[in-house]
Amino acid sequence: MRVVLLAAGFATRLHPLTLDRAKPLLEVGGRPVLSWILDRVLQAVTPSRVVLVTNHRFVDDFRVWAAEAPVEVEVLDDGTSTNEDRLGAIGDLALAVEHMGSGDEPVLVVAGDNLVDFDLGPGLRSFSADQGPLLFVRTVPEPVPPARYSEVLVEGDRITRFREKPTDPESPLSAICLHLYPGDLGDDLRVFRAESPDLDAPGHFLEWLSHRRTLYATPVSGPYHDIGNHETLAAARAAFADRDPRA
Repeated sequence: MRVVLLAAGFATRLHPLTLDRAKPLLEVGGRPVLSWILDRVLQAVTPSRVVLVTNHRFVDDFRVWAAEAPVEVEVLDDGTSTNEDRLGAIGDLALAVEHMGSGDEPVLVVAGDNLVDFDLGPGLRSFSADQGPLLFVRTVPEPVPPARYSEVLVEGDRITRFREKPTDPESPLSAICLHLYPGDLGDDLRVFRAESPDLDAPGHFLEWLSHRRTLYATPVSGPYHDIGNHETLAAARAAFADRDPRA
């Protein structure tokens, strides 16, 4: 299995903390957010490659972090320096997949600011490349606000409908940015980007993909922190306050 860590955002909602430090490298429980995330990945799988995509502003910081990581992490510079010229998550994912080259191994895509605090193993073991992409899905509090979360409808483990941040949500199920794709992910990305060049959120790609392939769902089985602003960062820090950073 190959792993892609997406860490190229500029996190403007977390200014001034992220003016001189990338959001995935902010400290939670005495360690960078990304270190906790990588721990969870490595507890579940032994990856053949780990590729991290970041922007030019923070690339040196991530190289320092990668030098201390427990596995080899290839750090890619996407060449952007401001929020205005960012490639977006899909552009960065395409860059990573192109860098890795073609192959049959599945690709696990993980957002560098999604602090998962549960065992990924059971969910990942439910994946079958013959079936289609697998998404980790959580239940958001109801009533679900409009245009805030992706929306998933399921029958068993099959996703029957995926919508990116609908204005009329009908389901409390929402996919987090933790996806496992078959090895031919690059083919789908090339077609999507040719057809939808202005849509850079993972949810837009998944909505498009849901009309071409059957998507599958596995539940988020424990705590999860989507670190997007000062409030969610504070909640994550409170949840990890008593953790041993050496563990």
